[in-house]
Amino acid sequence: MKKNWRRWGLTVGCLGLVSGLAACASSEETGGSDGGDDVTLTMWLWPGMGFEELAREYEEDNPGITINIQEAEYDDTHQNLITALAAGSGAPDISGVDEAYLERIKENSEHFYNLADFGAAELEGDYLDWKWQQASAEDGEMVIGIPTDVGPMAMAYRVDLFEEAGLPSDPDEVSAQIDTWEAFLEAGHQLYDETGVSMLADVTEMYSAIREQGGEQYFREDGTLIIEESEQIQKAWDLSVEAIDIHANIERTAAEWGAALANGDFATVFVPPWMLQNIKNDAPDTEGLWNIALMPEGAGNWGGSFLTIPSQSDHPEEAYDFITWMMSPENQLRIFESNSNFPSTPEVYDDPAVQELSDEFFNRDDLGAIYAEAAQLVEYVYRAPMTAPINTVMQDALGTIADGVAEPDQAWDEAMNEVDRQISR
Repeated sequence: MKKNWRRWGLTVGCLGLVSGLAACASSEETGGSDGGDDVTLTMWLWPGMGFEELAREYEEDNPGITINIQEAEYDDTHQNLITALAAGSGAPDISGVDEAYLERIKENSEHFYNLADFGAAELEGDYLDWKWQQASAEDGEMVIGIPTDVGPMAMAYRVDLFEEAGLPSDPDEVSAQIDTWEAFLEAGHQLYDETGVSMLADVTEMYSAIREQGGEQYFREDGTLIIEESEQIQKAWDLSVEAIDIHANIERTAAEWGAALANGDFATVFVPPWMLQNIKNDAPDTEGLWNIALMPEGAGNWGGSFLTIPSQSDHPEEAYDFITWMMSPENQLRIFESNSNFPSTPEVYDDPAVQELSDEFFNRDDLGAIYAEAAQLVEYVYRAPMTAPINTVMQDALGTIADGVAEPDQAWDEAMNEVDRQISR
């Protein structure tokens, strides 16, 4: 789904009561002409999710059901939900929850209906294994949400800059040559030596991409902190430190990022499907200069959400029927066709609408196919509620190295101290 650029590793917290929240009732009933009760399901979403048309279709096919979609900005939707759960009132019948907030929500799973009680376990095979696992308890007995889209990662690269540096430009050849992160570094040094152009905008992107390819990152699933023991985190850190001299030191959230992208100051961007439009928007004059290849060593995921049913809803069965209908494989395909949200239902990946998705901006007539391949390479990653703030600590530490403020060993030690401080709060 489409979101604004934001740091890959969102810090999640409750910001307090949002004005007008109390006015959002969880559901309403009014007398119907048949003598029964009509049901209004309130649904909280953020812009770009693309559900409006299907909601109207569902209403037409199910007389007596009204879907009241209420949109707020991405962060506000989640903070409103957290506040309503804490207050014990004001929550909707259905709420979207992005994966960046999911562990915080799962920590409060008692405030949600267990969708397994409505038969959700029978739907597991419709969705990517890792995506389903994200919204399920370890024992599989609790299902907190039905998956919507996913954000599999691939590598967008500047064909002209690669060619100028003597690197391959055909995407299959790029994927074959730059198949490991060490090979990515080697190609980056060649690019910089030959052209003076950085390989990537910021090393935190590389850190995040490598981190996402490891099942165990900061915590084990029993809550044990393992950051100093994690081979994946050490790998992500060490390789990112090595990449300091081939990055432009421009965070994606920085105002100058778009101008640097348009100017060709860096040659690669790790992007999920929903971010491709940002490249088009920020660098429209670079149309035809890009292509897409797989990332080194597989893929990662950035983005995607779930539809949950807070326990404050008086109509969980009606809500469940609606969200499972809307997130069925055939309807996820329709959402993809109309809104470009990449499906979490792999059975539609062979559909021509996915396989033959083309984009002249990126020189590909099989853009959907490469993202379908990437989606199936993603592995389940355990994220604890403290994962997001630790991500920020690690990214900030890499920033001190990039800015010349700290040496790598000093930055690591200070990061570990800050992690310990945050964990012990």
